[in-house]
Amino acid sequence: MKTDELKFPKPVLDILKKEITELNPPQEKAIKAGLLDGTSIVVASPTASGKTLIAELAILKKFLASEKSVYLVPLKALASEKYEDFKKKYESIGMRVAVSTGDLDNGDEWLGSYDVIIASNEKMDSLLRHNAKWVPKISLIVADEIHLIDDASRGPTLEIVLTKLRQVTKSQILALSATIKNADEIAKWLGAKLVCSDYRPIKLHKAVAYDDDNNYVIDFVEKKPEKLSLGKDPELIICNDTLKKNKQALIFVANRRSAESAAEKISVQTKKLLTDEEKSFLSALSEEAENVLSSPTKQCRRLSSIVKGGAAFHHAGLVAAQRKLIEENFKTGKIKFIVSTPTLAFGVNMPAYRVIIRDLKRFDSANYGSYYIPNFEVQQMCGRAGRPKYDKEGEAIIIAKTRHEAQDLKSRYLTGELEPIYSKLSAEPVLRLHVLGLVASQAAETKKQLENFFSKTFFAHQYNDIDEVMERVEKILEELRSYKFIEYVDEKFISSDFKPAFALVDDVKFKATKTGRRVAELYIDPLSAKTLIDNMNAGNNIDYLTIINQCTEMRPLLRVKNSDDIEPSNLKIKVPDVWDIRYDDFLESYKTALMLTDWTNEITEDKLLERYGIAPGELYNKTSNAEWLSLQE
Repeated sequence: MKTDELKFPKPVLDILKKEITELNPPQEKAIKAGLLDGTSIVVASPTASGKTLIAELAILKKFLASEKSVYLVPLKALASEKYEDFKKKYESIGMRVAVSTGDLDNGDEWLGSYDVIIASNEKMDSLLRHNAKWVPKISLIVADEIHLIDDASRGPTLEIVLTKLRQVTKSQILALSATIKNADEIAKWLGAKLVCSDYRPIKLHKAVAYDDDNNYVIDFVEKKPEKLSLGKDPELIICNDTLKKNKQALIFVANRRSAESAAEKISVQTKKLLTDEEKSFLSALSEEAENVLSSPTKQCRRLSSIVKGGAAFHHAGLVAAQRKLIEENFKTGKIKFIVSTPTLAFGVNMPAYRVIIRDLKRFDSANYGSYYIPNFEVQQMCGRAGRPKYDKEGEAIIIAKTRHEAQDLKSRYLTGELEPIYSKLSAEPVLRLHVLGLVASQAAETKKQLENFFSKTFFAHQYNDIDEVMERVEKILEELRSYKFIEYVDEKFISSDFKPAFALVDDVKFKATKTGRRVAELYIDPLSAKTLIDNMNAGNNIDYLTIINQCTEMRPLLRVKNSDDIEPSNLKIKVPDVWDIRYDDFLESYKTALMLTDWTNEITEDKLLERYGIAPGELYNKTSNAEWLSLQE
């Protein structure tokens, strides 16, 4: 289907034709499925297959009909990227685009005057809790990365938000997903048509690489193996070959420490092959990366040194300005290699000719062991291989230690099936947050109404049973009542000494108390709020900071190592006995409080990194969250 065949005005077609003159298979399938006729659709196709343009076509259709669209994303960085892209492309035809990801204690009524609102899932949930007046006017809901409904930390909020929006609006829903095994379940839940495609504009070659005594072999699934010269480190061998091809690579490793050390090794090798012009540019860029903070840290200096060699590391320990510098200069080809933790696979659009996956196991602290990461995650990493407009093909290479391990990894990840995704809604901390939100926003006033709401979730659809969820909801209702965040409305129960459990009474009405409504609006865990309320007069600063660190929003805390000489002292709050199961958690809260105290005393980021092992990016998140919680007193 040619772009000209779309029934859009000429100014819109002119904008679209700058990018495409012909729709690709998933885009054409979406049009034929009723995308522009208001049909709800789930699109499941590989990374870089043009899903965003499908969303843009639906948004344009609504815009031309003077109707409002909301574009939901899981990450703030992704929201910023979409905002800049949409604004640049469509501002000239009068489309008003807004982005909203922060300040979860605000209804943001100003958003009502915009045509397209790009919001994080958490921000959309907050807007629903504040009963933003413009929400019922939404005509299109785009849910990007809907496969993350399987993620324990992000999935439940997305599931709740979509369930709420389906109740309060009559919107068309467009859900965008990577290729997943059970996309049909998502489609059935949303009452949508399913559009599946394996189309990629860039051919993707997948392989495992291993040392075969005399050669380093890249064993591809669908083309002849390549043999490279031997060396000490497999990632260095492959990166050297990548650079000889005048290409770039993303290297995925398990953790931050590995990302930094691998980037350092690669940089030393890469620097030898740079031109004088490239070295000059990277030298200036390295100074910029080092000096984003008023006082550079050890990590800043290390990043600067690595950037001089044409490589970089990328993880949550970097501050936003450094991440942006790295991303922008990788996209322009100035930085040749980025070594990253897996989070980059789910973040902003960062394609490369090659993707190298070094670490395939993740440590599970709860079970004191390692496990293979899901195939779905590996495919997300692989999907970054191949740069549209630059490459005709891309390569995703998994590193194995031996030929035997290579065969195992090949069957596990390259020819094996994807795992189905599952709802993670039954986790109690998540339910506690959302049950109070539903009551406070008056979306549910009885246990029966709560049951009706949860019966419309993906969890209920997937398992055809919500007994497990409702058992936990009943427990949470009693917990919230004990916190005095909700109360009975019916006079006969208020005046009686008999206080039946919500589990026993389906139609007794309840409502949020003034405190409960405020907790819901602030978008904090009710247990965190209870902790803060109970300790409002905790004592001195170190006491209060230790209490704040016991809130869910502050996790993960600084780990206490065997080498740490930390013993709680001068505290007015109760310290658990050393044999108490809660003692180790308390020590982590206390250590984090010591770090925050040093920060308030203007100890430099470099000293904090040296003393506590906390990188500037982590420090920013911790201090921001601590400030947010301290203001809720």
